[in-house]
Amino acid sequence: MKLSTVCLSLLLLMLTVSPGCIGGDDVEKAETIPSFTVIADDNETYSSENLLGTPYILHFSASWCSQCRPTIHAVDAQLSEHMYIIVSTDAADSTKLSDWHQQVNESKEGSTVDSPFSVNADLSSTLGINNTPTLILVGSNGEMLDRHLGPMTENSAIDEFWSQAV
Repeated sequence: MKLSTVCLSLLLLMLTVSPGCIGGDDVEKAETIPSFTVIADDNETYSSENLLGTPYILHFSASWCSQCRPTIHAVDAQLSEHMYIIVSTDAADSTKLSDWHQQVNESKEGSTVDSPFSVNADLSSTLGINNTPTLILVGSNGEMLDRHLGPMTENSAIDEFWSQAV
């Protein structure tokens, strides 16, 4: 009986000091957002460099994505005081950003989206964005904190997503 107690104690001691177990240090370092620059329909330039120090959401969408529109309205309304940038995955959208923005505004009566609309197909490709909507939460230090695939329209889900950045 005494031998089994000693063996069990040794086993527990080894588990507490082994990396990846209790007391170990296996925290993964978050990946930094790749360098990007977009000129949005508000004629402002947004880049990974000039956004350092500010948490933000990149919403990968496209003008043809009808299920993206409710997410755009919901996130813009819920996080109106925070940086939220809509980024098209379709290079063809670059010639019609203002039209797309207007169509989104007209898709929900009484709701105006003030967030900037932009295009960066290269960034979406680099990040492996294959579906829209995809939202990426970027922390103030430029690290990608979370990725959400699919619509996000519930205020509680938007708040929970954003809360990781603060």
